[in-house]
Amino acid sequence: MKKLLSLVLAALFCLSACALAEETPVTVKVGVVGSTNEQWTDVLVPKLAEEGINIEIVTFSDYVMPNIALASGDIDLNAFQHYNFLENWNDENAETYGTRLVPIGETLIAPLSMYSDKYASVDEIQEGDTILVMNDVVNEARALNMLDTLGLVKLGDNLTSYATVADIVENPLNLNIVELDAAMVGSQMSDSSVAAGFMNGQYATQAGYKHEDAIAVEAFDPDNADQHGIVNIIAAREADAENPVYLRIAEAYQCDEVKEVFDTLYAGSFKAAW
Repeated sequence: MKKLLSLVLAALFCLSACALAEETPVTVKVGVVGSTNEQWTDVLVPKLAEEGINIEIVTFSDYVMPNIALASGDIDLNAFQHYNFLENWNDENAETYGTRLVPIGETLIAPLSMYSDKYASVDEIQEGDTILVMNDVVNEARALNMLDTLGLVKLGDNLTSYATVADIVENPLNLNIVELDAAMVGSQMSDSSVAAGFMNGQYATQAGYKHEDAIAVEAFDPDNADQHGIVNIIAAREADAENPVYLRIAEAYQCDEVKEVFDTLYAGSFKAAW
């Protein structure tokens, strides 16, 4: 009963805040990464403007700055990362910046995929080939776990979500695994020395790859609690976790129009998280 009452009160609070926003428009700066953000520009910006919530999109080119900008107060929200990435950032940076960042809504799942300009199948990968992986600790671990699953390397026991190249215990093909900033992988794929590289939907789309071009795709089971960490979220500063305008933005994200953007423009690269 108490839980029901709390939900009702929260809903009423949000409704009253949104009504106030219609009378007195508010501007909310939302940090995103890269250029593939049509769910914001084409759907959410006009949708929320009708409610008096003016979304100002702030675009970043990498995964480093959006959380720094949010923690520093330069933006109000960001939407680019998954739970595991956020948890790792808090562990390493919350004390430095004087705030934890918290999820206020789920957005999408962007399965990690392996692409190649050289091969049509993982089976074609050869001795000594170079494989590019993203160098942030969480997404590097996802790539390495995929390589392990594909039988290309073997990782040590007692793995965590933060496995690195140092955790490889067997590398039968002597693969050269190169760690790069996520934003750099796409631009290096055409290099003749590169056999394959890992990218998520965001950077793959920017680099001109389609979901069906992938030679391997990360498996995702929504019923597997261990994989919940790769669900992307909208993040806010801890002090703003209950801000009704911010919660309304998170709520508005989960709509059919955004799903349609995922299905039509991104065709498998992004999947709705709700």
